[in-house]
Amino acid sequence: MDVELSIQPNKKIRLSSFQNNMDGTGSCSLSIQSGRFSYSTTEFCFDSLQLFTDQVKTIYQSLVGTAELSYHYEREFIKFEAKSMGHIEFSGEFIEYGEIQQELNCGFILDQSYLPDFIEQLECVLQAKYS
Repeated sequence: MDVELSIQPNKKIRLSSFQNNMDGTGSCSLSIQSGRFSYSTTEFCFDSLQLFTDQVKTIYQSLVGTAELSYHYEREFIKFEAKSMGHIEFSGEFIEYGEIQQELNCGFILDQSYLPDFIEQLECVLQAKYS
């Protein structure tokens, strides 16, 4: 089951291949296209998909707040933050450790009207994988 938020061909987020761990945490494959930059990993870990989904719902309904999907021991994250006039800011930070550490910070603005489909897809994953 996939979750995709596609604003334009060069502005999209895709989460797929969800895994549920016994401790309530999870992981998924993640790919992001943000302008000229792209990021892809087969293991993006997170603490609570349910909390993230609830936070995205709150942003959509009240146009305030943030929703962050991350893992408590890692710096990597994806985040949505409500801004003025119904705009939502997406941002993400990703790190590749190795001989030379690499970091990618990315983001784009979207309209709140893109969130209902995204929320519905997240809820389908929660129902299928986490209930």
